[in-house]
Amino acid sequence: MSMRNRSAAKGKASPHSNGGSYDSKNVDKKIPNLTIVIWAAISIAVVFLFASAISDDSYDSHRTLRPKASKHGKGKKSKGKALSLNHKKGFGTGKKTTPCPEEFKKSFWIETKKINQPVSRALRMQGWEKTDNYEEAQVIWTYASTTDWYDKLKPWQRYNHIPGYKLWNQKDTFVTYMLDYAEKSGKELPAVPETYRLDVDVELNKFKKRLFEGGGIDIPWVLKKPNVNQGKGIYMLGPNTKELENVFDTVEADKDSQNYIIQRYICNEMTINNRKFDFRIFWVVASLDPLIMIYHDGYLRIGNSVYNENDFSSTTAHLTTHTGLSAEGKGTWDNFIDYIEEAKKNNKKLKKIKDPVLHVKNQVKQVLGEMAAAFKEGTFNAEKISSENGFGFYGGDFIIDWDLDVFFIEPQHGCGLDEDHQFRVDMHNSLFSGMIDAAEEIWERQERGLPTDNKSLENLGGYEVVYNDGWMFEYDGYSRSKDKKGCAIATTKK
Repeated sequence: MSMRNRSAAKGKASPHSNGGSYDSKNVDKKIPNLTIVIWAAISIAVVFLFASAISDDSYDSHRTLRPKASKHGKGKKSKGKALSLNHKKGFGTGKKTTPCPEEFKKSFWIETKKINQPVSRALRMQGWEKTDNYEEAQVIWTYASTTDWYDKLKPWQRYNHIPGYKLWNQKDTFVTYMLDYAEKSGKELPAVPETYRLDVDVELNKFKKRLFEGGGIDIPWVLKKPNVNQGKGIYMLGPNTKELENVFDTVEADKDSQNYIIQRYICNEMTINNRKFDFRIFWVVASLDPLIMIYHDGYLRIGNSVYNENDFSSTTAHLTTHTGLSAEGKGTWDNFIDYIEEAKKNNKKLKKIKDPVLHVKNQVKQVLGEMAAAFKEGTFNAEKISSENGFGFYGGDFIIDWDLDVFFIEPQHGCGLDEDHQFRVDMHNSLFSGMIDAAEEIWERQERGLPTDNKSLENLGGYEVVYNDGWMFEYDGYSRSKDKKGCAIATTKK
């Protein structure tokens, strides 16, 4: 049902009285005592309220909410738990928002840039109409975040950017918030590689101890500049090399211009035809108040260099994007599924995993839920915008090893929307059509003051919930492989 049609049903039905009809044949009967009548009315009201409380449209705090089963692994339900951290009172009860005026519903204003064409196309496919007057647009879309918009929005307008996104889009503050969340929640974050901020004295000293007293000199590391992307500002530091031993000199020389981080290199990475790859998934903040984050499958990015994890003489050989040889190769999510299934046939560890693709997805969904909880107070809220809610479309880059353990490399604020392959055209149609389906349902329910808990959301356009106002997805029963294989590097200490 479209928003235009659904909007007509906003009002609540008036309650009907339970009084009986007047019977002229019994006018001579004695009228019941007034006290009895009052108590009877109260009893009826109590029964009515109790029935409403347990209806399907209400939230029962004793239920365990679960998102819909994923596409891959039909019939399997993704498990989740309601956590106390950042958990708000009245979860799922619905907060009523200012309705969008009927004449402006399903209208959008968008920058006339080529990179925005996939979004504009998908909105039109969903029956939305473009307007040249941003004041009349229910949705405002720009590719880059522009702070000027934040205080121009009407209460019912929705802008596709969220203030404070740099907190998670920059590598240094992303790690800081994630590790701080881990400490406060008492949770381990196995998907976040071992990382140190070298611009913070405490972290710098921890890494020195790790390097020279904790065996760190014998393993490879990755030095990163925090504020650049596309494979820039990344340096591979092999074990027992002068570059690794002298890394603190590099940090000191650039301390006025760079806040370096250093991460443990991920060994035993899964490859495709002897080339490294990572996979990009997509996530949408469909609502800021309450915070609702949803996940969608993505695609593969495959490096062009033949990969040898024993050789750290070339950084580009260890990258999957912009290697300097040519644009990276790409593959569909279906290619990923096929490859994993084929690899399972010849790998004893993989054979033990009943559904390897679902296994990978569940790890990704869990760490996205953890990210939502970690950044909820810092950025994922509507406190700094003039509208009552907001949304955003983002990405995330992941690596997996041959144990099928997932590593969250970094989230992405600006996702490239190039359409150099037909599969990317099809993918964008699915991503953005699904995004607007999910957002429409949530916004419509909020306008009507209806619950937005997982059980109430029916049309998420192929997306899956990973965080919903205190509830987050958790991969029950998962534990990281303990016998992790290190990089097979034969080196001699210098």
